[in-house]
Amino acid sequence: MYIQQVRLTNFRNFANAVVNFTQQRNLILGRNAQGKTNLLEAIHILAVGRSHRERREANLIRFGEKFYRIEGVFHHIGVRNVVEITYAEQRKRIRINGKEVRPIDLIGFIGIVISSPEDIALVKGSPGIRRLFLDMALCQMRRDYLRSLQRYLRVVEQRNQLLKRAQSTGRLPSEMSVWNAKLIEIGTAVVRARLRYLAEIQDRVEANFRAISGTPQLVQLAYSPRGYRIDNEVDIGDAIGEALESVLDAETMRGYTLVGPHLDDFVFNVDGRDLRLFGSEGEQRTAVLALRCAEAQAMKAVTGRMPIVLLDDVFAELDEERATALRALISDFDQIILTSSRAVGVDKEDINVIEVAGGRIVSG
Repeated sequence: MYIQQVRLTNFRNFANAVVNFTQQRNLILGRNAQGKTNLLEAIHILAVGRSHRERREANLIRFGEKFYRIEGVFHHIGVRNVVEITYAEQRKRIRINGKEVRPIDLIGFIGIVISSPEDIALVKGSPGIRRLFLDMALCQMRRDYLRSLQRYLRVVEQRNQLLKRAQSTGRLPSEMSVWNAKLIEIGTAVVRARLRYLAEIQDRVEANFRAISGTPQLVQLAYSPRGYRIDNEVDIGDAIGEALESVLDAETMRGYTLVGPHLDDFVFNVDGRDLRLFGSEGEQRTAVLALRCAEAQAMKAVTGRMPIVLLDDVFAELDEERATALRALISDFDQIILTSSRAVGVDKEDINVIEVAGGRIVSG
């Protein structure tokens, strides 16, 4: 799958723009705050239906306008597909080849991996950032995981409503046992899929980390459950069930669910050190890039096609040795679209250069 063209109307700082891409290497070049990242954001929205950096859709509309529209032309094994997303009057509409679809139908249709300097939060940031990484990666690869995650979040929402009722009445509703059973069943499926995914990418992350850093370090991705312990995959349901029983009084007091995969985390360990606490910034950035490359590699292994890879100014934070190693690591990826305020060590004959200035495409 690759993107051939994107059209923007009233998106971020673009009034109207048409950008054409080649199947392999594309460099979006320009000074800071000219719109480079906005182009990657638009492609990301076309792939998964949401921005990777902004939760409020209204903030994506160009100042003074009332709507935005993004259209992308994608190709896969000779088949042309057009994805169109519009947002107006607090409503988002998604169309694939002219037919309106649900957001769930878009996820996994294209396949995308994005990395930016803000990705360091995958190591240093909150557990929610790492859960989002796991969920987005798995949802793009496995429809069954997407369905399980949606069901699980609905169960947590329903269970929270019952706990809020118990908080105000002092009595636990009789149907709580039903929702506990559902949370255990579906939560087990979610946790098991996450564990297997981390196991799948473990060796890739370590190999990528060693390639970029040039050092033979041992890298481990350790799943970290919240409020329960996992000894093996068979006992996940029992562990969640026991934890739910132990925190019931606290849940009733607080009015929300305190145990389950919606609170879980995972940890980067390098040579036995938790990178969040004991890693240098260079190690942290290397770990994130290794993880993103492993995400792309795993997506191809599972789906049979390499995702579109978006790299937002990632070379700016790397020394020359690591930058050279990263270029070698991604050399066998299919379509790459990267941004930079300067040349990134790639011959112009090998790359499609798109220059951006003030929300306009000035060349390319």
